[in-house]
Amino acid sequence: MEFDLDKIKKIIANKYGWGAPTDWTNFHFEELSQAIEAETGERISKETLKRMFGKRKMPGKNYVPQAYSKLTLLRFIEIISKTGESKKSKRRIRDEILKFLLLCNRKPCWIIPFVLFLSIIVIFIVFPKKLDYSFNCVNPQDVFPFTETFRYDVSAVKDSVFTDFGNGEETYLPRNKSMINYFYKYPGNYKVRFYTRTRTLDSLMVFAWSEDWVAGYRPNKEPKIFRSFNDQKFYRQSTNFYASVDDLMNEGVDLKENFWTVYRYFFPFKKNLDELTLETRILNNASTGSLTCYDTEIMLVGEYGTIEFKFTQEKCSRWVSLRVSEKFIDGKYNDLSVFTVDMAEWHNIRMTTENHNCTIYLNGEVINSQNYQRELGKFLGIDYQFYGSGKIDYVTLSDNAGNTFYSNDFIR
Repeated sequence: MEFDLDKIKKIIANKYGWGAPTDWTNFHFEELSQAIEAETGERISKETLKRMFGKRKMPGKNYVPQAYSKLTLLRFIEIISKTGESKKSKRRIRDEILKFLLLCNRKPCWIIPFVLFLSIIVIFIVFPKKLDYSFNCVNPQDVFPFTETFRYDVSAVKDSVFTDFGNGEETYLPRNKSMINYFYKYPGNYKVRFYTRTRTLDSLMVFAWSEDWVAGYRPNKEPKIFRSFNDQKFYRQSTNFYASVDDLMNEGVDLKENFWTVYRYFFPFKKNLDELTLETRILNNASTGSLTCYDTEIMLVGEYGTIEFKFTQEKCSRWVSLRVSEKFIDGKYNDLSVFTVDMAEWHNIRMTTENHNCTIYLNGEVINSQNYQRELGKFLGIDYQFYGSGKIDYVTLSDNAGNTFYSNDFIR
């Protein structure tokens, strides 16, 4: 399917009965953003959708959507179109059965041959066609660094096919080849996408384990880029994790550019993120070399989703965000001021999950609680990110039975 925005608008308008997109309000775009994420697992913000649909004009130029947004929207259209056709097919089958039964009340009929004939029709209508491609990885989980082998078959796909190994870079997949290797040099969770210019074909996750904490940094403008420190000892202070400004300069970090200091630990803990408790203590302020609002983000990674929450300095709630499985809430359109604190002080953070509910505590007080639907699955790793450079005093992880399965006070 080609990216025809006018056609896409009509399909969505007819699907939801919203009328012309020119009459849509903020509510409609927010609902559409949530529907896209629920159906595809990918997110297009409502602001991006407003620009794509011409509701929010860009000064001095026509807005050109990014390839990712176009691919995700096309995938969404394909999904809801197939759902609609499936429902229409089922209605047609039901109507034919009713007509036949009414006819049978008036004259004898051969019910068994008809049922067999009807079954054949159902098989052809309901069951999907065989995919014209395949894509998988040999070993999706291993200790870093390692080479991952991806096997694929795109010989029957007419369009050029590409992949993103989870690093934000595009790689072309030759049609006459059947495998490609990629070297994962850093720990983390990587979403690998498999796509053409017009549709997303498939995606899968690769997890690179670490046997200990690994620290590094990333530029603020490149959220998918993680650069590991060459020296993995300097930030291990006597009582906490902390990378000083001098040490960051020695590691080649450009302090003139905005950056994040990252600490991560990915390991097969054999625990469930849906039944887990995290306790930790953090600090991030100007004295540690931090930037602007002193953002501090904690992410817990599960097999099927993540929990991500961010704290900032007071008056910076605009930059707070919260993700719990399929739910995403940001500070632009929501009041998340409970996540703003004086980051010059140490703060005790606690997070618990139970019965598809996530509750976050700040210094012993509940500040947020969210129910969620999509299971998070096995707990695979934890990631701290400090805008600039912050400190971690300790981290403790336990299951809902109260059993501590990981604890580190970072004391040497």
